[in-house]
Amino acid sequence: MTESIDDLLKKIESLEERLADSEQLIDAIRAGEVDAFAVNENNHPEVYTLQSGDYAYRVLIEEIGEGAINISEDGLIVYTNSSFVELLGIPYEKIIGRFIGDFIYEESKEKFIKLFNESLHGRSKGEIILSAGTNIIPVYISLTSLQPKLATVGIIVTDQTRLKLHERTIFQYQSELEQKNIELAQNNSELSSFTYIASHDLQEPLRKIQTFCNLINTGSNEELPAVTRDYFQRILKASTRMQNLISSLLSYSRMSSRGMDFEMTDLNNVLDDASNNIRELLEESHAVIEHEPLPVISCVPMQINQLFTNLILNSIKYKTGDTAPLIRISARPALQDEIKSPDTARDGTNYWKIVFSDNGIGFEQQYADRIFELFQRLHSRFEYEGTGIGLAICKKIVQNHKGFIYAEGKPGLGASFVIYLPSNR
Repeated sequence: MTESIDDLLKKIESLEERLADSEQLIDAIRAGEVDAFAVNENNHPEVYTLQSGDYAYRVLIEEIGEGAINISEDGLIVYTNSSFVELLGIPYEKIIGRFIGDFIYEESKEKFIKLFNESLHGRSKGEIILSAGTNIIPVYISLTSLQPKLATVGIIVTDQTRLKLHERTIFQYQSELEQKNIELAQNNSELSSFTYIASHDLQEPLRKIQTFCNLINTGSNEELPAVTRDYFQRILKASTRMQNLISSLLSYSRMSSRGMDFEMTDLNNVLDDASNNIRELLEESHAVIEHEPLPVISCVPMQINQLFTNLILNSIKYKTGDTAPLIRISARPALQDEIKSPDTARDGTNYWKIVFSDNGIGFEQQYADRIFELFQRLHSRFEYEGTGIGLAICKKIVQNHKGFIYAEGKPGLGASFVIYLPSNR
């Protein structure tokens, strides 16, 4: 059967196109621009690799530690380095000549097609998921068109398995932290409720106990046996200690750093106010306060007043025998190399160093940290009255002001409390 002229012309046109493609490929091979090429016949691609002039480039691609592939415009893999082979975990011969879509996780195929189409006109980047058998591999890909030298797209593939594992770990920590914050908020709410109860409900029974004990002692003092009167005195003392403890706990719980109003304050005035508040006790103990000029800083005046009051009371409480307490207060700008808590000190912050020194009984230096803890005492309550909360309140106040405090002492030689408060907020 003789072919028509139209059929012959179509065959000639097809042969000319294939010849042109072949000549273009030969020119590219001569120029060293091709590492591999594919021939697709009857939907069965055959890939041929070449030792081109870009040998050094190929060595570099093999050594970079990242997956690298070249794919044709129809998605055929014409080159892969060993890192990509290791990433997929399947043999080289099962990768080369395959379509890249065979290794794209179903949920990532639409995104990959978008990135690939973008790369045909330049470059694109993004995260996708590869799949090879049962392996699911999160990766970050960078696609670059190799036109006009090559009709392929180069892809650098970065394994993100470890990164995603870290992200999941971080996300888990964040979730746990959020849960702990919720629990903390609940605890704070419960603590506020407890503070209210302690302020009213807990102290009311104590006041009644004290009132009725006093009425019994005064109204029936002569009628009661001595041992009974002694019992009532013990009840009064115990209830007073309980009331003092509740009051101290309330003071500690109120020393929060939230909702504080900072204002420029002359600490000389704060010291005068604190001294006036305990004037009777100062006169009774014959205590003497000597102080250098104190600075003006940004602070919460009420809290600094409490800080100064507690430190003065501490010196009076732990005086030596009948010796009158002598309290010396010094203040000067702190030197950076003398700050003993570099982890606490903030970069670029200047501090005032304020020192309260006394001539009291002192303490062993090994207990310097312990005395700032709640309910910690170096002496029994029979030797020195107190709740063991006063210095804990001092520490909390200083921390609220982004400063720090420590103590120095020697038995029989007095104690010094060193305070660093920021001079610039």
